[in-house]
Amino acid sequence: ALVEDCNAIAQNGGFTGLRFVEGGIAEYDCTGVDVVIALHACDTATDDAIAKAIKANAKLIVVAPCCHKQIRRAMNKLPVNHTLAPVLAHGTYVERVAEMLTDSLRAELMELHGYRTKLFEFISDAHTPKNVMIVGEKSGLPKDATRVRDAIARLKAEFGIKEHYLETQLPA
Repeated sequence: ALVEDCNAIAQNGGFTGLRFVEGGIAEYDCTGVDVVIALHACDTATDDAIAKAIKANAKLIVVAPCCHKQIRRAMNKLPVNHTLAPVLAHGTYVERVAEMLTDSLRAELMELHGYRTKLFEFISDAHTPKNVMIVGEKSGLPKDATRVRDAIARLKAEFGIKEHYLETQLPA
């Protein structure tokens, strides 16, 4: 019903090239799309949408991530003498650090694949704590791929992350 309602709104608004479909991200073929939008796609679904967009060479990627479970699970295995151990002793802060780390890695991986990225709050946190948007605009190859790869490696090493799920979905 929601898909039908959205398609009716698009048609009534004169958006002839806009259509909504029901289905999973993994099964959707987005070849030839210019813009990919994923709002509050939980856990690694955001990464699936980003990977699909990058593989399709989309000009614009707009995502508002939701859960950040994959990185949080890795962070739970950090040694007790980790620099941030006093901060990470509190569940709320573990979640916040996991969100920042996950989305920073996503942005860096997008940069590595030729996107200029911005992360910003798109709505007041008085309305929702899940208020970060990542926007990537296709710009060509990164200016310094070595710097980006090094930044990704340092973040992963610091927080005990073997791999970010998005890395497994993208070409090397």
